[in-house]
Amino acid sequence: MKHAYRCWHYQINSKKKLIYKKKGISEMEKEKKVREKNRPSLLEALSMIAVLLGMIILAVQADISIIPALVIAIVWSMAIAVKCGYSWDEIMKPILDRQRGVVEIFLIILAIGMFVASMIYSGTIPTIIYYLINIISPNLMVVLSFIITAVVSCIIGTSWGTAGTVGVVMLSIAQSMGVPMAIVAGAVASGSHVGQILSPMSDTSNVSASLADVDTVTMIKRMAHYAIPVIIIASVVYAILGFANTAVGGNLESAALIRQEIAAVFNVNPLVILPMVFVFFLTFKKKPILMTLTLTSLIGLIFGMIFNGFSFVNGLDALYNGFNLTGTVGIAENGFNDIFLNLVNRGGAMSMINAALLVIVATMYGTILLETKAIDVIAVSIFGKVKSRPMLVTSSIFVSGLVVAMTSSSFLATMMSKDLFIEKFEKEGMDSMDLVSSCATASTQFLTCIPWCDTAIFLAALSGVSTLDALPYNVFSWGCAAAAIGLSIFGIGFKNGKRFVDLTPVKAKVTE
Repeated sequence: MKHAYRCWHYQINSKKKLIYKKKGISEMEKEKKVREKNRPSLLEALSMIAVLLGMIILAVQADISIIPALVIAIVWSMAIAVKCGYSWDEIMKPILDRQRGVVEIFLIILAIGMFVASMIYSGTIPTIIYYLINIISPNLMVVLSFIITAVVSCIIGTSWGTAGTVGVVMLSIAQSMGVPMAIVAGAVASGSHVGQILSPMSDTSNVSASLADVDTVTMIKRMAHYAIPVIIIASVVYAILGFANTAVGGNLESAALIRQEIAAVFNVNPLVILPMVFVFFLTFKKKPILMTLTLTSLIGLIFGMIFNGFSFVNGLDALYNGFNLTGTVGIAENGFNDIFLNLVNRGGAMSMINAALLVIVATMYGTILLETKAIDVIAVSIFGKVKSRPMLVTSSIFVSGLVVAMTSSSFLATMMSKDLFIEKFEKEGMDSMDLVSSCATASTQFLTCIPWCDTAIFLAALSGVSTLDALPYNVFSWGCAAAAIGLSIFGIGFKNGKRFVDLTPVKAKVTE
């Protein structure tokens, strides 16, 4: 009897275990079925980009923010992702994960607005303009904006740091002279990114060297094949644009009036330039840009109180809402030149809020395309059978631009292009340095040309000129991609073409 009970109990348990086991298999199969994802078709992948471009064109024509255009593109891309088997949580998780990395960019953009307001409050920017406005000819303003920012970017190795400091100064001087701002904005955007390619301190040159398995100097020499000819051409173009356009807007009489009005409001003292020197020092020391901008903004408040006699409370308000002649200083704006008012009534965290929000929305859109492998589909489908050196270089640059447009990351663009094209490059007699240098040079500059990329957003907010308005004058940025494609036709700089110097990586020396 006891034995029979045990057998019966075992059979029941066995059945329960069998049922549980069957349920587990069923649930696993169901879960596996849910997790199975399909890549979008080529038509679906292209539609994700087509919808975005179409809506942005509509927004530009209507002269409204492109944020609603991005939102519509996000909704469309999400719909395709759901069709491909993604759930809402599976779409949102990578978006939220990536937003954590965007927070720093968001804060940096706001800090730039605070920094600009602080440098006006302290009198730093007005004083620099006061001293330089009689030295720099309006005819040379455009070309000097490019050359000076290019030199500084090569020294400190950071594009955002260059544009946020010396770029702001050059834009302000140009505005005080009445030089067309779109041209100067293009020159500043171009110059501030020269160092990304030619500076041994830049992250682009160092990461690119690592991807190509060569030392940094060797990679810089390789990318210089593209950069140096474009620098020469850009300098000539900017010189011509400067002389051709100053007759329309730039004049010394306006500059003299601006000097008088600066002296009437601010204490023009060489000592107030020190905050700008301090920010250059911290940037050169590779201190975090967010810390540098915030700390310098607070120093600017102290200088404004000491040298200009401004209120500390009003200074805090200026950091948030921007410097305003009436609101911050209590001086009536009647009788002041419009150029002077536009020069000083600016800055503040709120002036950059639209740009900061745009970065967040653009990141959402790019994450969806990455997660659904839409870029891979386009690259493999369209460029899978491409051959010959010019076509391969053109294709890799195009894919790099596509990845930059979706991710605002030149590093990811270079890495993805290398993974997709390295075997094809090697079959054509080229090496990884040919591929990486072409993609890195172009993708770094694409960041300033695509309106929804974080760098382009930052530059547009800084200058007050839209990315598309400045694009024709952003010669160095789009010129680098053109140079890479053009030189590939003749094989100049390429392993299976003609190299001016021996750039063959010597791994033994690098290892040692």
